[in-house]
Amino acid sequence: AVACGSQKIVHAFSTPSNGNNGGSSNQNSASFSLFDRFIPKCPADVDCIAKFDASLVADGDSNDQDSEKSSVWAAVYRSSNNKPSVFVKDEFLDAMRIATSVTNPQQQQTGTNSGDALLSEQIETSVVPKEKKETPVAIARLRPSPDFEGKWIMDSMRCLLKKEDTDSACDGGSEHTEALSVAIDALLLHHLQNQDKFEGVIRTKATLVTGILLEARGFKEVDSLSKDMATHISSLDACMEKYMGRIVDTTAKNPGATERALQIVNCLGRLDRGSETENDDESEDEDDDYDPWAGVTL
Repeated sequence: AVACGSQKIVHAFSTPSNGNNGGSSNQNSASFSLFDRFIPKCPADVDCIAKFDASLVADGDSNDQDSEKSSVWAAVYRSSNNKPSVFVKDEFLDAMRIATSVTNPQQQQTGTNSGDALLSEQIETSVVPKEKKETPVAIARLRPSPDFEGKWIMDSMRCLLKKEDTDSACDGGSEHTEALSVAIDALLLHHLQNQDKFEGVIRTKATLVTGILLEARGFKEVDSLSKDMATHISSLDACMEKYMGRIVDTTAKNPGATERALQIVNCLGRLDRGSETENDDESEDEDDDYDPWAGVTL
């Protein structure tokens, strides 16, 4: 009786998949999920990132290896709360991605035997059960900036899910944006828990999709171009305001997003605002010294 009663309570608060249930329209109301579709892992192991895309893992170059050791990866996985059909769809898309990205064995200079082995290995790993092999649906990286001392670059914000598949129940309007949002939040939280600087410290070159997500989390657009061609930088006050708004937002999509926002606001509140202001002034001086057109000859 208790189990049946709890199920009724869950169904009462769950948003029906049909837009009309019991004669009442639910299309304009904000949908709230009682579970998290995605769970982050930060810092993520390099092997996890290699399962997403092996080309992202640096090898051979000593400078790349040193940078990779200091980098922090965030990997986002589907939680076990999703329907079985969702996992089946992801496995199918992952298999299609592997089949279309594997180099033709006949074109490899190393010989057909090694090429066949590579093709067989990748196809076999694509059908391994989830408890043995999990491929992240989204990743992101935070690495030291090679151009500005003490600054960090957020890049490699990538997602396997289709951005065209919209869903109003997701944070950002689709599973694609929600998975990327989880990765961004996980990196920001990890940075705040391990670093004591934030104002203007994190720089990123955003796309049309990630730019919206970053601005919704308090990142501001740069005033001028710099060496790294960054479009957005972190802002203490703006991030504090945006994440506090996410905490009190009644249209929050899932409990995990609210919990991460609480932790981020808590970490932001512990920062020394005096040192953050000085750090912002130093960042502006560094930007003023750079001329993006210095190497252009007419």
